[in-house]
Amino acid sequence: MKIDNKNFWERKEIIETQEVLKSVSNFEQFMFETSLKRYEKTGKIESIKVFGCGTGRELEGIAKYFQPTKIVASDISENMIEKCQVNLKVWNIDTITSTVVGDAKDFNKVTEDFELVTILNSMLTYVPLRQDRLTIFKNAHQILVPKGILIGTVHNQVGTFNKTLYFKLRSLFSVFLGEKVGNRYTGFKGFEVPGYYYNKKGLIKDLKVAGFNDIEVYSIEDYYALDGRKYDRKKGYNNLFFIASK
Repeated sequence: MKIDNKNFWERKEIIETQEVLKSVSNFEQFMFETSLKRYEKTGKIESIKVFGCGTGRELEGIAKYFQPTKIVASDISENMIEKCQVNLKVWNIDTITSTVVGDAKDFNKVTEDFELVTILNSMLTYVPLRQDRLTIFKNAHQILVPKGILIGTVHNQVGTFNKTLYFKLRSLFSVFLGEKVGNRYTGFKGFEVPGYYYNKKGLIKDLKVAGFNDIEVYSIEDYYALDGRKYDRKKGYNNLFFIASK
């Protein structure tokens, strides 16, 4: 069944899939460490904005690692936020974390309030229009302090054989499709939502357009290779993740 993004994430069966996820993955920990090293010459990461927080999976890990004084977490789904608020109390981080229901592309504020902004959980995969993704990147840029850090994850055009082949075939028609080469329906539990899968070149381009610099982009396969491990694309999504500075 085809369904729009917001209705997809409001559904009980979809929310339940998020509740069983681990707190923080190894590559997310790598992003945390890299962010801290980048910013330590400037100051301490105390205020953090989390776009697409869902039920809050990564919030406990963020709070433990950075020890911030303020986290502002937002999500498009009211039901996700409701469950997130319950989790915040369980994790004892509700006093430093506020939640907001809203679309990231509407978060148009020029505040320079945050040292770190996160767009994890492959949230941008569920934003099929490039202009909307650019708006979200630009919104993240303008709420960061100078030299502030943005980290995030997106789905990758390179992964399992069938997925890689699908996007390679679409790239043959890039002269006609342009940016839409990366568009594909995604979702689970019998629901399909319009989505977008990045390649490294396109991700770096969009981050630069939004004003970011010192951009690092890795696939999970790249991350495993950093310490000599082999990543099995047959069993994993091989997501891309990025670290960029304002």
